Amino acid sequence: MKLVLALIAVVFTTSTVQAQFWRVEASGFSNTSRGVNKIHIGTATTAWGVAYDGITPSNNIQEFVRTNDAGQSWIPGSFDLGNVNLGISNVCDAGGTTAYVAAHPLNAGDQGGVWKTTDAGLTWTRQSGALYQDSSSFPNFVHFFDNAGVTAGDPVNGFWEIYVSSNGGSTYTRVPSANIPAVLPGEFGYFGQYTYYGNNIWFTTSKGRIIHSSDRGVNWTAYQSPLSDFGGTTVFGDISFADSNKGIIQDNNGNLYRTNDSGATWQGINISGTGFPYGDFIAYVPDSNRIVSCGQRTTYSGSSYSLDDGVTWINIDTNQHLDVAFFNEDTGYSGGFNISSTVDGMFVYDSNVLNLAEEEQASLTMFPNPATDIVRFTTATSFDTIMIYDLNGRVVKQEFNVEEISISDLKTGTYLLTIESKEALNGGKMVNSTSYKTFKLVKI
Repeated sequence: MKLVLALIAVVFTTSTVQAQFWRVEASGFSNTSRGVNKIHIGTATTAWGVAYDGITPSNNIQEFVRTNDAGQSWIPGSFDLGNVNLGISNVCDAGGTTAYVAAHPLNAGDQGGVWKTTDAGLTWTRQSGALYQDSSSFPNFVHFFDNAGVTAGDPVNGFWEIYVSSNGGSTYTRVPSANIPAVLPGEFGYFGQYTYYGNNIWFTTSKGRIIHSSDRGVNWTAYQSPLSDFGGTTVFGDISFADSNKGIIQDNNGNLYRTNDSGATWQGINISGTGFPYGDFIAYVPDSNRIVSCGQRTTYSGSSYSLDDGVTWINIDTNQHLDVAFFNEDTGYSGGFNISSTVDGMFVYDSNVLNLAEEEQASLTMFPNPATDIVRFTTATSFDTIMIYDLNGRVVKQEFNVEEISISDLKTGTYLLTIESKEALNGGKMVNSTSYKTFKLVKI
């Protein structure tokens, strides 16, 4: 039930790599410094995000932004819920002009709940079936898979308050305590902090646990993560899944952990590459080994990506990113701050970097390694650039349009070699592609 919002940074920065990855679009808000987070992508063309006041985050506003043309333009609007003293927990894009929003009370005596729109946010109707009528009740999130959905709040009367619906929210049924793991003393959830894949949904808690359902919210299991808390002041983290089994956790220090059993067990990841994961938000591209990480803190802001399940990282920019979400390898967004109604506010993925097929990436090999003189490459790709970095991130060698490189002039030691390709062989035809792979190179 806790949410930490970032203040807007004084300086806006851009990098060359960003131009290859993100395209900046206007969020459309007339008020400056509106931040956008809690992004949900329902289809390849539609997405919604929640806005907040980047100058004074404690100033509660009920505003959203949405797109219906795959991020080419963004339309701001208001959550007209009939009570300005409700905070927005999250928004769920159901495609077309339909969306759901979960809201929590900011004052005693007010009532939160779930609202639905079918007219692109012009009007919102409270769904009475999602009760949340206890004095301490409120939803942390709502999510709809299709007509089937689930909403969950903090524990009430000794067990997690979770409701499921099978008819678009017309009616809800509370999940019985027998289907939900017992609550730990003092445990609660966080606003909008959940992830999903297929029929699976996971939400995180103040005790570092992950509560998982594989059947759209009917039955739940609890797993202990490596984190002590997912939303504390000194320890917090984010979670994302590539499929029903493979997932990743990122903590606020940029440490990463992987699972291959839906979150039951976790192992630390040894990170390499010229970049690093940021400590605030992380998103898998579904059904892939590609991940994007973002940071919103002014001292730790930026974005980066990995093509190998979080082992090797390449930095993109140092801008403040307030959230990140991907629908597929072609569609992804990150939230930012706007300068005006026509300048800034949304980052739209606009690159081919994440489109590299895993089998094509795997076919790219380097030999010999360790090496003393010449390093060669075996692949079906025509290279554009080969970069060699020392372990401090400095470029020590760069070559263009070659399929081998001399390292005889390098000192003995370990380096990182990154390959960028502009053309790739796919099904016997050359297609445009911008792809990266990084090797650990040992010079002897």
